[in-house]
Amino acid sequence: MALVSRVVAHRRAAAVVDLAAQALTPVALVPSAQSLSSGENMIYARVIDGTIVEVIDLPEEFNVEEIYVPEVAAEFVAAISEVDVGWTYMEGVFSAPPAPLIDDLKAARIATLTADCAAAIVGGYLSSALGSRHTYPSGVTDQINMMGSVTASLLPELTQGWATPFWCEDDAGIWAFRMHSAEQIQQAGSDGKMHVVTCQAKLEGLTAQVTTATSEETVTSINW
Repeated sequence: MALVSRVVAHRRAAAVVDLAAQALTPVALVPSAQSLSSGENMIYARVIDGTIVEVIDLPEEFNVEEIYVPEVAAEFVAAISEVDVGWTYMEGVFSAPPAPLIDDLKAARIATLTADCAAAIVGGYLSSALGSRHTYPSGVTDQINMMGSVTASLLPELTQGWATPFWCEDDAGIWAFRMHSAEQIQQAGSDGKMHVVTCQAKLEGLTAQVTTATSEETVTSINW
C-alpha cells in the first residue's frame, strides 16, 4: 500500500509539473521574460478583455484567491516582471503596447516645448534700464503692471521728474521697488517685450526642427 501511495504521489507531482510547464510555455515566448517571480514575490496581472488593467506583487505564501472575491481573482494570471498596465495578454502571451508613431512623438514634443516656452516667458528677464543689470518679473500680473507703467510714462504733460516704482532684483539678489524715470520704465518694458519675442522665436525654431525630424531619436533629442 505504501508503495502504491508513493507511485500515485509521484504521478500527481509529475502531472502538476507538466501542467505548470504548459501554463508557462506561452509566457516564455516573451523575449525579456526571465521569471514569473520578483525576488521571493509573485507577479500577477489582471486581464480584462485582453488588456492588463492591474499588476500586483504578492509574497509567495499568498495567492490572489485569498485576497479577491472569486470573480475578480479569476481575472488574474501569473505574469512576468516586465508586464505593466496597458500591456495585452492573448493566448498566454504578454505583449507590450506598440511604440508610439513618430507623428504622436512629434505632437507630444511640441506640446512639451510649448509648455517650456510659456514657463520661460513668465520666468523673468534681464534689463539694464536702471544703468546696471536687474531682473524683472514677467508673470501675467507683472506684464500687466509693466504695460500700465509704460502707458503712464507716455501720457502728455508729465510732471517734471516723473517716476514710477517697479519691482526688480539687483545682482546682489535683493528685490525692491525701485524708482524708474519715464525713459527707464520704457526701456524695461521694451526689454520685457524683447524677452517674450525671443522665447517665441526660439519655440518657432524648435518646432520647425521637430516637424522636419525623420527619426524618433531626433525628435526626442530636441529640448528647450
